This record gives sequence, C-alpha cells and structure tokens, in this order.
Amino acid sequence: MNCKLCSALFQEFLENSLSEELIVEVQEHIRTCSKCRVSFRTYTVTVTLSRKVDPPCSVSPETLDRLRKVIRENFPKSHGAVV
Repeated sequence: MNCKLCSALFQEFLENSLSEELIVEVQEHIRTCSKCRVSFRTYTVTVTLSRKVDPPCSVSPETLDRLRKVIRENFPKSHGAVV
C-alpha cells in the first residue's frame, strides 16, 4: 500500500465498503505512515463536521477536483500533503 492509494480509499474506508483485505491494508498503512495518519484524521474530521452542517454539505466532483489541485499546488509533498 502506498500513500496515494491509501488516501484514495479514505472515503470507502470510512463507509466500511472495502474488502476485509483492503481494510487491513489501509489500517496498517495508517498505523505506520505518519503522513497518512495525519491526512486520515483531517479527512475524518472534515467529513464529520460536514455532516453536521444544516442542510448537509454537498460538494460537486468539479469543486473537489479544484480543491485537490489547490492543495497539491500549495502544499508540496515535502509538507505531508496526500491528495
């Protein structure tokens, strides 16, 4: 498991929609990779807070793509960004 694949699986991991094998791999990667551990915590907090918004927050795929691009451009890998 690498960081890029791990971060791509965060949503499915939280939704418990991964195979048992992938769940174990993601858990192990998060346990051993400090960058992904921080990214996963941040992702989890963001999802939790967005669900508390009234009405529930919904972001279009296009907006998500733009956000990811901004994050990649402003937070190089050397700073631990995994997008």
